[in-house]
Order: sequence, then structure tokens, then C-alpha cells
Amino acid sequence: MRALVLAGGLGTRFKSERPKVLHNLLGKPMVWYVVSTLRQAGITDIGVVISERTEEAKDVLGSGISYFLQKNPKGGTGDAVLSASGFWKDREDYLLVVNGDSPLIMAETVRNMQRFIHMVEEYENIKLSGVVLTTRLPDPTGYGRVIKEEGTDRILRIVEEREATPEERAVSEVNAGLYVFFIPHLLEVANKLKPSERTGEVYITEAVNLMASMGMEVRSFMATDPTEALGVNTRWDLSLAENVLRIRLIKHWSERGVTFHIPETVWLEPDVTLSEEVEIEPDVTLKGRTRIGRGAFIGRGSYIEDSEIGEGVKVLPYSVVIGAKVEEGAVIGPFSHIREGTTVGGSAEIGAFVEVKRSSVGRKVKAKHLAYIGDAEVGEGANIGAGAVTANYDGKKKHRTVIGKGAFIGSNSLLVAPLRVGEESYVAGGSVITKDVPDGALAVERAEIRVLEGKGRRKLRD
Repeated sequence: MRALVLAGGLGTRFKSERPKVLHNLLGKPMVWYVVSTLRQAGITDIGVVISERTEEAKDVLGSGISYFLQKNPKGGTGDAVLSASGFWKDREDYLLVVNGDSPLIMAETVRNMQRFIHMVEEYENIKLSGVVLTTRLPDPTGYGRVIKEEGTDRILRIVEEREATPEERAVSEVNAGLYVFFIPHLLEVANKLKPSERTGEVYITEAVNLMASMGMEVRSFMATDPTEALGVNTRWDLSLAENVLRIRLIKHWSERGVTFHIPETVWLEPDVTLSEEVEIEPDVTLKGRTRIGRGAFIGRGSYIEDSEIGEGVKVLPYSVVIGAKVEEGAVIGPFSHIREGTTVGGSAEIGAFVEVKRSSVGRKVKAKHLAYIGDAEVGEGANIGAGAVTANYDGKKKHRTVIGKGAFIGSNSLLVAPLRVGEESYVAGGSVITKDVPDGALAVERAEIRVLEGKGRRKLRD
């Protein structure tokens, strides 16, 4: 089976200069979900119909896909299928056609439709001309109605709402925007498709209607989940679809041993990978290619993007981790900021209001309060005091600071890079260190204190 994704429409109701199918849901363009579903269903031969405005889809979807240009993006879904006739017309096979704005269709449904076709062929000895995915909605407003032969799943016609009679509008079974056609039969009706007198568009549903009128067998197939029929025509539809996708992802990982507290507040993207026994508190955001290891805890309000969080790590509330790796058993936060290019070693503790950037922090390092570690290498077991700063930028270039194993950096110390502080060395609090400190040495740099009796009281009163 081949699949054709219709992604050339303008989406005028979206009120956007950006093509509708390229708008993001959970960080991925809408059309990405459609193609991903087809691949999950085992379909590898995929074509995408684009227009001049939606050529960016090539960058989104990448290689391994055939692209076809719909010269008239207002021509409708039928015109889009005909635009890609070179992709499908010479095959004695089935063609799956799906709208690019149908991101909620599931791979399980596509696989079930394929099984349904084979079962009908095997047990009824019938070659189906077409199968249409449908569902029943309590409020079918805006959807094409599916009119069937009473008591059967045989479709007589599909009627767009604007062209339906009052009796047809009362039908609750609607078209979900996915079709499977037997290609030789589709070819028989393809050249007979005519534009709608009301809109001027050529609808792919007209192919269904022509097949039925010519005595061909077209059946309905009920969607696994009614939400699969929810197309995206407006910004509000986009919000609803995004929420459905988010809840599906959370359910997927919950069934695999992940705990979500108040899941309706959690943002979770499709490339995130979670392990068993992970616990996620409310208002957490997990984005990009983030991986969370077994038994990790992600505290309330934390934001993690494109990062690897090891087993047993605790990310305490309101911490930010972006483009970093945190190894097993480390503790981050609360209110920590771990930035791009950073590795935090196992059992390290990066505490409240500590920022780490492009640094390697060794095992069992402690930096528990109000520090900045930038462009640094911190050895195992080192202790970074409150208010300590690695001054990595001289106004023109970035320089690195190396802090040896077991070193102690006192509170409010300033380490001016390039600099090396040796193993088991000690930097006294309040020091400004501009020269390398040997292993095991004590470094103190403070101006001599002057105490002027009575001067303080006079300054306060002036």
C-alpha cells in the first residue's frame, strides 16, 4: 500500500501567513504527525502533495518521501490527488489518502483498516473499491456527513455540510479525512471528478460518490477513537488537537510505569523518552530529545529540553536544564540553571540559584548556593562556596577554569580565567584569584582591613 498526504491547501480559516500544516503541535509541525503515523503503521512508500507556499514541508519531513506540486492550492482535495497521479496510477494496489491537517489519526487505526480490507477480500470474496474512515460525533457541525445503506456499512455518498439537506445534516456519522482506494477503480472515476458548483473545488469525496453510483463497493470503517476525526481548521482546533496529542503521550508513558501528578499541567513532546519509576510533578515541561532515566524525580515547574537525565537524579522545583547531561544520583535545584554543553557528574549537588554553562562538573561536587560556573572543569569532590564565580570572559574571548579534585572554593571567591586551581587546594572566601594555585596550596587574596572608630556612625548621619 502507498500513502498520499494532502498538504497543499492554504488553510484560509487559520488566518496565518504560515501554511496551516506547518504550524506546530507539541514542537512538531502538524503534517509531521500524519507522516509519522503512516510510518508507524508500516507504510514506507509515502507521497506528499504540496503547494508553492508549503514547500517548507520538504525541510520538515526530509528525505525518503516523494513530493508533488499542486499548482492550484484552491483546487481542493480531489485536485491534489490528481496532481500526484504519477505516484499511484500504474499500480494494482491500494492507495491511502489522508489530509495533512488530520494529526490525530492513529497508526493502530491505519493497520486495522488494512486488516479490514484483507478480511473482506478473504471472507466475502469482494474487492473493495474504497474504505472511508468515519466516526460519530454528538455535534457533527462542520464535517461531511456519511450517508449509508440502512443497516449496513456500505456508503452511498458523502455530503459536505454546506451542500447537505436538513435531513442529511441530522446524520451524526462524519468523514474523518482518511480514505483507502483500490487504484484501478480510482482511475475509472478520476477523470469524471467535477468541481463543486458552490465552491469550485474538486473534492476527493466525489470519487467515493461516483464509485457508489457505479455500483462499486465502498465501505465505512469506524475510527478507534472519535478524536481521530478532529481536523484542524482554526487556531482553536489546533489547541484542542495539541491537547489530545499531549494526553495521549502522557497516557502512553503512564502505561509504561511513569507517574504524572496533575497530568493536565504537564507539557510533554513526542521525542521525549521516559523510563520506569520516573515521577513528574505538576507544571513540568519536557521538550526536544530529552531522556529521563529510571527512578528520576522532576520537581514542580522544572523545564528540561534536549537533555539526558540519569537514573535516580532529582531535579528539584523550578530548575532549568537545556542541552545538558546529568548523571546518576545527582541533585539539581531548586531554581538551578544547567545550560548547554554541561555535564554534571554522578551524585553531584547543584543547588539553589546556581548556574552552570559549558562545564564539566565531576562526581560528588557540591555547589549548593548562588554560584556561577562557566567554561570550567570541576574535579571530583570539589566544593564551590556560595557566591563563587568563574570569570570566563575578558571582553573579547572566553577562557576556561580548571578546578582540581577535592579543591575548596570559599564563598564569594572570584576565579579569573584562564586559571588552574590544583587538587586539594583551598581558596579562602572573598579572594580574587588571577594566578594558578598549586596542588594542596592555600590561596588568600584580600586587602588589609581598616577599622576607623566612629566613622560609620557619622557616615550614616550625614
